[in-house]
Amino acid sequence: MTISLALFEDKLVAGQTLSWPAAPRVIYVRWGALRLVGASGTRMMPIESATLVEEVIELSGDGDAWSFELSARSTGAMSATDQARCVLAGDIDLDPTKPVLFRADRVQFAPHGVTPRHGHRGAGIRRLIYGRLAAQIGHEVKRINAGDAWFESGADPVIGRNLAPSSAFVRAMALSPELKGKPTFVPWTPEDAAMPRGAAPRQYFDEIVNLPMSR
Repeated sequence: MTISLALFEDKLVAGQTLSWPAAPRVIYVRWGALRLVGASGTRMMPIESATLVEEVIELSGDGDAWSFELSARSTGAMSATDQARCVLAGDIDLDPTKPVLFRADRVQFAPHGVTPRHGHRGAGIRRLIYGRLAAQIGHEVKRINAGDAWFESGADPVIGRNLAPSSAFVRAMALSPELKGKPTFVPWTPEDAAMPRGAAPRQYFDEIVNLPMSR
């Protein structure tokens, strides 16, 4: 059984309001300032802020929203409307009928920073906020520019190299609940474990959620 994690992008202008159904999602404000209204109240979200919402919401303001959304549906069942908004989506081997640990953070690279070869104890989607990276994921090497998104299963070895004076990405991961409060980073070898990380995460949240079974 699988769940899906999808990254969407929405560009709002003043006077525009988006209405979204209940679902676990990270809303990250890439640019501008947005107003989020739900059953739990109203929140103002400045640039580069992120929050977890699970309820029915309305989003308005003037800015760009990146939203990472969990669903009990497979990526192949995504609606045409959502496909038009989708930047990247992937299926993850977790049971949709059970709770899921949803984690989001921001990872900042040091100048000339290089991560040791590593994996993760779970899958997720990353999107580069600014800068430029070279990433070796398994046997594939790719250059990642600002705005590019990529999926990591956690099972493939990864090395990231910062190619700009400053680079940072936002990340959302769907994990087993027993990992709550625990790191997912797994050095590939003892030699890798002894190396400096080259990048530092700053966590937005680490919460256990349930997935709606129908939309």
